[in-house]
Amino acid sequence: MPRNYTKKNVRAMWSAEDLINAISDVRCGRGSIRQISRTYAVPVRTLMRRIQSGNANKVKLGRKSYLSPEHERSLVDYIKKMEKMGFALTPVDVKKIAYSFAICNNIENNFNPEKKEAGHDWFCSFMKRHPNLSIRKAQGMSTARVQGMNKEECDHYFDLLGNLLTENNLISAPRKIFNVDETGVQLNNNPGKVIATRGSKMVNCVTSAEKGETVSVIACVNAEGHFLPPYCIMKGKNKKKEFEDGLPPGGTVVMSEKSAYVTTDIFKAWLLHLFIPRKEQGKVLLVLDGHSSHCSDVKILDLATANDIILLCLPSHTTHWLQPLDRSFFKPLKVYWNEACKKWVQNNPGRKLSRLQFPQYCMV
Repeated sequence: MPRNYTKKNVRAMWSAEDLINAISDVRCGRGSIRQISRTYAVPVRTLMRRIQSGNANKVKLGRKSYLSPEHERSLVDYIKKMEKMGFALTPVDVKKIAYSFAICNNIENNFNPEKKEAGHDWFCSFMKRHPNLSIRKAQGMSTARVQGMNKEECDHYFDLLGNLLTENNLISAPRKIFNVDETGVQLNNNPGKVIATRGSKMVNCVTSAEKGETVSVIACVNAEGHFLPPYCIMKGKNKKKEFEDGLPPGGTVVMSEKSAYVTTDIFKAWLLHLFIPRKEQGKVLLVLDGHSSHCSDVKILDLATANDIILLCLPSHTTHWLQPLDRSFFKPLKVYWNEACKKWVQNNPGRKLSRLQFPQYCMV
């Protein structure tokens, strides 16, 4: 169906006001039904049917939207809540959320199952039905400005952070303020810089493999410095018990068929099985970045709201400065991990570093 549809007939050209006035004139005897029908351009049969039923609302012609008005209002509320938490949703995010919303509520739809998102025509119609929403162009930033951060965005973030801490009585409760982030660890050692004869064109150094497998780690720490157990993601189907040998108590390894990257389902599972059981009673603040896995599913916000978890998104292009885990934990983690891998390769010549060594050496 065209995005800007032009009517090709004269059906239902009357307004709801015309119908109300026509019904009133008939009931007051100001003329015959046919005369009043011609005056207000309301068909005779329509006018008679509406007089009998007492319904003066105008029915919209054409195919109905896949989501009901109630469902769309819920979707609009979700978009507004995400905006208040600092998540700037793109049109693609909204289309993916609409698809997820339809699937979760068993709503019959014609959305794209491969991309797992609603179509562009649906999105355009949705925006027309809700004029209180608008597409805003993000502020353009040069590379230098990105590196120096955007003052307006940072000011807005700290205002939002301060308000959330004050409104929820968290300023004096650092144990209830958390930061979560994920990083990738390669099952390989990085040779780094070495000393060689001046003029050497190529200097080789032994590594476990030219390109090691990547394991993603979800880390979470509170403002007091207490870490939650690590949540590790490996690519594959079958999980071996040995993959968790050596992890801190409560540490978990999960398998993902497609890749070791953190997906929406994996982040949701982390919330449900690791974070929520370990949080204190009452409200807590969880600071995170704007990765799509954190905001593209309605169930994540519902799960957080139901468990008194306040989500706060860091401004874009600022995580290398404002993300506590990026600033103080991940770099030392990778330095020590690389040293541990280097020692393992030296002590085990000819062997390849595998998943079995990951928990033992990554958590040393």
